[in-house]
Amino acid sequence: MHPYHIPVLLNESIKAMNLKPGGIAVDCTLGGGSHSQAILEREPGVKLYSFDQDPDAVQHCRFLSEQYGDRFKIINDNFANLRTRLSLERVKKIDSILFDLGVSSHQIDTDVRGFSYMRDGRLDMRMNQSGELTAEIVVNDYSKEELVRIFRELGEERESSRIAAAICKYRQEQRLATTGELAEIIDRATMSKLKIKARTRIFQALRIFVNQELETLRTALKDAVNILNPEGRIVVITYNSLEDRITKKYFLYEQLSCVCPVSFPRCLCSKQQRLIINPDLTPAADDKDNNRARSARLRSATRI
Repeated sequence: MHPYHIPVLLNESIKAMNLKPGGIAVDCTLGGGSHSQAILEREPGVKLYSFDQDPDAVQHCRFLSEQYGDRFKIINDNFANLRTRLSLERVKKIDSILFDLGVSSHQIDTDVRGFSYMRDGRLDMRMNQSGELTAEIVVNDYSKEELVRIFRELGEERESSRIAAAICKYRQEQRLATTGELAEIIDRATMSKLKIKARTRIFQALRIFVNQELETLRTALKDAVNILNPEGRIVVITYNSLEDRITKKYFLYEQLSCVCPVSFPRCLCSKQQRLIINPDLTPAADDKDNNRARSARLRSATRI
């Protein structure tokens, strides 16, 4: 296990991928390399392509390239570009694909990245450091109405209006620049005793918005299913209700063979079933020491 990132549902996810000898696998979220290394060790005949938009993760995982040579390829890009980047590698079809969503332990633990309210650092939250939009820009330059919408839709925070109003009041005097300042504002604005949950939701909302995580996930899920071979597996580990809902809804849609209204006498939609959903999983007892494991859920499906 690498100190860079503590993996969740490691063994379960590798088993769910149903790796094939001589097959092609994709790890869409390289991170610290734990899942990628487990894939390469579990099936010696597999060829693995691993994506990550974070240069820190790419640099950290150079050891895998040295260790596994031609069997392993790092692609420094957002998995929203999954299909295009694989095409450049002359890969049209794959057998297994894994998404371990959210932020890595390294990103959370690095103060300057600004992902955690428990560490005082710049309000950054960019997974891709070359991106222009930061959390600092959002909290300082967006209107109260825009902040309320972000907090409600992406954080599901009930006190979004109060928190947004407090942020706007604070920035009238000085620019909001650090995670510590934001955490204090949230605490003062929150009426309930569950201030930590409010912090978590607001930080989550900003991170998701800055990185366009939900839009990216929707695009990548469609591309992944389109390039899966028959009997290929798609595996997704989610950490919040928003990304889990998107994954579940998409899997259910692709399991349908017809989407016509029930009032239609016969099917007119020409919809074809493309997936069979496998039972979902939650972390076992040995994952409980990992804080990220509390809300984790593994969903997988098989291409038909």
